[in-house]
Amino acid sequence: MSSAFTRSELLERLRSAGFQPSKALGQNFLVDMNIARKICEAAASTTTVRALEIGPGFGSLTLPLASYFETVVAVETDRMLVDQLEDVLAERAIPNVELIRANILKLDFERLGVAKLPTVAVGNLPYNIASQIILRTLESAWFVERMVFMIQAELADRLLAPIPSRQASAFGVRVALLASVATVAKVPPSVFVPAPKVASKVVSLTRIEDPLSVVDPALYRATVAAVRLGFGRRRQMLRRIFAGEAAEALRLSGIDPRNRAENLAVPDWIALGRAMIDAGVLRAN
Repeated sequence: MSSAFTRSELLERLRSAGFQPSKALGQNFLVDMNIARKICEAAASTTTVRALEIGPGFGSLTLPLASYFETVVAVETDRMLVDQLEDVLAERAIPNVELIRANILKLDFERLGVAKLPTVAVGNLPYNIASQIILRTLESAWFVERMVFMIQAELADRLLAPIPSRQASAFGVRVALLASVATVAKVPPSVFVPAPKVASKVVSLTRIEDPLSVVDPALYRATVAAVRLGFGRRRQMLRRIFAGEAAEALRLSGIDPRNRAENLAVPDWIALGRAMIDAGVLRAN
């Protein structure tokens, strides 16, 4: 990590650039290189040779990632940050980082030329769109085998909550359909500039083998629809939620209608998704 910023260097670059972090974009810059090292080591724990960095900012993760991976593809939406990072890469003669200015939620992943190269996604994700980024990466960036993301601790807890349990969530169930999740590190607000008001966690996500989204896309979509419906009124019994034409789906699933969303395991949600197709609530295409 010889090319990484020191804390003082990064703070000076932020000051000299006159950069004002955007609350709308959820910009909180990592200035602790020990945390950066932990993230990079977690990301590089397999033989994967390429990293996709989401939201590189000033490069506090980009620079060390370049020493851990043969190639780093960094996707940043803020034009000023792209310009700043281009300067940093040129100054430090780092040749193995490809910088793309794009919104990760709209990016056509085929642009990345990744069809045959497994990748690990890494990033200090903006709090306000972290869940969207995680789901889009899992659902659309099929070449990403693992993810190591820094996210708000509350969101991480939703990901890590047992299923079923009172802490289970629609987001957690949707992710569980596609990946396993583990905690890498807990992170205090003091490692960021500006410091957020909440703690963060670094989590790793590993795709499960043959995920439902690949094996049976129609069933996956139906299961997601069932999860959204069920958790939309999570404290009510399923018989009150799955009413009307959806009542037949609940009957076909064999699930006790007195259950609530928090009581269902992942296989139950899949069974309910299949029943919604069989009952004609959703079309299987």
